[in-house]
Amino acid sequence: MALPATCKITRTHSLKKGDVLFYEGTPANEMFYLESGRLRITKRILNKNIKLGELAQGEFLGEVAVIGGGTRSATAHASTDSTVLALDRKHCSQCFTNIPSCVRMVMEALARRLRQADELVIKIARIHELINDLAGKIQTLESTLLEEER
Repeated sequence: MALPATCKITRTHSLKKGDVLFYEGTPANEMFYLESGRLRITKRILNKNIKLGELAQGEFLGEVAVIGGGTRSATAHASTDSTVLALDRKHCSQCFTNIPSCVRMVMEALARRLRQADELVIKIARIHELINDLAGKIQTLESTLLEEER
């Protein structure tokens, strides 16, 4: 899928495998179009980098932060040498003015819901990690008690 001509490119990023396009928690002033290559999206949860997905040529990323505001909810790493086109918030906003207001409202609501879903996934992952940690401690305690009984 080619980028529509109405999208104004403000910058081109040429990434080498392993380079980071953006980090989780940083300001989101632009969204991106993956012109070539692959990007791995990760999120830091309980001091571990969790892979959320892999993006391929022709996909957008960072659009939720631009549409809904806020910071980056994940980190984007180049899985291969990649070319990424940046579309800044100002130019995106200009493009969005041509969209009917009801559609813009739906887009903003969807962006908000995606953020809420992200937050819920993080909470679930933290609970999962705590349960696994607790299970490990119970198993260690159980082993210790069994040894003491012998």
